[in-house]
Amino acid sequence: MKLQTIVLFIFAVSVIAPFSYAHMTSSSADVNDIMASMMAEQGVSTVGELSCNNVSGQELEGLGDSVMEKMAGDHELHEQMDAMMGGEGSESLKQMHIIMGKNWLGCGTVSGMMNVNMMPMMMRMMGNYYPGYFADYNTLFLVGALGWVLFIITLVLYLTRQKRKR
Repeated sequence: MKLQTIVLFIFAVSVIAPFSYAHMTSSSADVNDIMASMMAEQGVSTVGELSCNNVSGQELEGLGDSVMEKMAGDHELHEQMDAMMGGEGSESLKQMHIIMGKNWLGCGTVSGMMNVNMMPMMMRMMGNYYPGYFADYNTLFLVGALGWVLFIITLVLYLTRQKRKR
C-alpha cells in the first residue's frame, strides 16, 4: 500500500507541478504577444525590422512590465520589485518599465545603475535570487519530462514487484 502512495505522489507531482509553475510565471500580457502586436502594427515580419521611433511609450511600458515579470519568474517577486521602485502608478516605475522595454527591443542602452545587470542585483538585494531567472519554458519542459521518466520507472518497478509476488 505504501508503494502505491509513493507512485501516486510521484505522478501527481510530475503532472501538476509543471502546470502550476506555468500558471505562476505567466503574466497578463506575454512578451511574445506584445512583440507580435507591435510587429503587426508596424507591418513587419521580424523584430529586427521594428522601428523604435514608432513604438509608443505606453507600448514600451507594457513590454517592460511583461519583461520584468518574465525575468522575475514569480508574480509576487515582480510585485515586490514594483513596490521597491515606487509602486503601481508611480512615475519611477513607469520609467523603469519603459527603459526595460527599450532594452528588450534594443532601442537604446542605459548606463549606470539602470543597466542589464540591474535585475539580478535587485533580486539578490531582496534575498530572492532564483536561478530560474535565467530559465524559460525549456526548463519547464525538462522538469515535466524528468517527472514523467521518474513516474514510468517507478511504475515499471512497482508492476515488476507485483508480478514477483504472484
